[in-house]
Amino acid sequence: MSTPHPAPESDPPGSGRPASQERTAGDAASPVRLHAVDALRALALLGILSVNVWFFAHPDTIVGAVTGDADTAQPTGADQLVRFASSLLFEGKSYVVFSFLFGLSFVFAWARASESGASEVRRSLRRSAALIVLGALHGIFLFFGDILLAYGVLGMLLLAVRRISVKPALIIAACLYALVITVVLGSAGLMVMLEGAAGADAMGAGFELPVTPDEVTEAYTGSVGTYLLYQLIAWVVMVFNIFLAQGPLAFAAFLVGLVVGRARIIERLLAGEFSTARLVGYAVPALVLGLLLSGLGSWLAWGAPGTPDYDGSAWAMMGQALALAAGPIQSFGYVVLLLMAFRSGAFDWLVTILAPAGRMSLTNYLMQSLVLVLIFAAPGLGLAGQLEASSVAVIVAALWLSQLLLSHLWFARFRRGPVEAPVRAWTYR
Repeated sequence: MSTPHPAPESDPPGSGRPASQERTAGDAASPVRLHAVDALRALALLGILSVNVWFFAHPDTIVGAVTGDADTAQPTGADQLVRFASSLLFEGKSYVVFSFLFGLSFVFAWARASESGASEVRRSLRRSAALIVLGALHGIFLFFGDILLAYGVLGMLLLAVRRISVKPALIIAACLYALVITVVLGSAGLMVMLEGAAGADAMGAGFELPVTPDEVTEAYTGSVGTYLLYQLIAWVVMVFNIFLAQGPLAFAAFLVGLVVGRARIIERLLAGEFSTARLVGYAVPALVLGLLLSGLGSWLAWGAPGTPDYDGSAWAMMGQALALAAGPIQSFGYVVLLLMAFRSGAFDWLVTILAPAGRMSLTNYLMQSLVLVLIFAAPGLGLAGQLEASSVAVIVAALWLSQLLLSHLWFARFRRGPVEAPVRAWTYR
């Protein structure tokens, strides 16, 4: 669960200059905007949507998030394959990419502030304040799994350590990752060991919520009043989960993005400074290891493809922990291989298609939640718990493709996204 962020401004791709790099029209002093980064952000939007959609389609997921249980029963092989693929490819990965890009965006923002003589501290604090307010509103009214609030708070922490050197930054990032993964995997292993042991039922009873999954779904799809009460309670519960688990991993990715941005590694990669053989040597092992960990986690949680009757409730938490552990590793492989493809020139057309959605990714992130609420919750059609996973996958694809199209149409007439514009106005005053 993660969020887009305002990034350096520029004209849309397709102006005759390379799709990967372009300077803002009328502002020769501004940093180079990397449309390849916008394309990455747009692809991450697809991953975020593919993971977040289940919290809307099956709101009782909040019960599993607290108790460690998960609804793994799928009525068809196609549905089971959808859940397996979502976990394998996107769970624990997409928000890592967004967090990395968020740290990268701070470097761009500080460079603009320095060039204009403005205070980088004041701008950053105003930007973080905007994200905190948007995050609270988003979490309470639309999606309890919001990450904007955490990004706003962690953004202020990143501002405080912005002078950190490369080695300490990477050491802290590695330690945060190791600490979170150790705790999560250890907790999951303990739950598996307790499963079936004498007294395990009594121990588990202490963690039961005062509501059942069916009651949660009824509240979510009942009336606007019960929906809002559900949102508020679920948001309070998930805020702690996000700050304790996703938060440290997100901040680790912030630090990596900070280091990469200051060293201009992405610009150098796109310019061909790093050989293809060297990049492949980094990316392929990371991708293979990440997929192996994610594959094992997906198998534990959802069963091997073609086994729709698999009951992985006892291993669900371990599966989620492995997906979380694979996230940074697999994301690194994704990012490097995609940037290699984008710099080749053979995929300029793809960058042109994707980049506008990445430029207004904050708008698109919030729009995803709004549309899903109108489909699944009480303020809309109230279809939560009624659609099979394969139907949910169709909704994901249709919504993401619609956002690609709408982003192109929007930038044909406007310079900034509908949410990005007021956030930028507030940030830059």
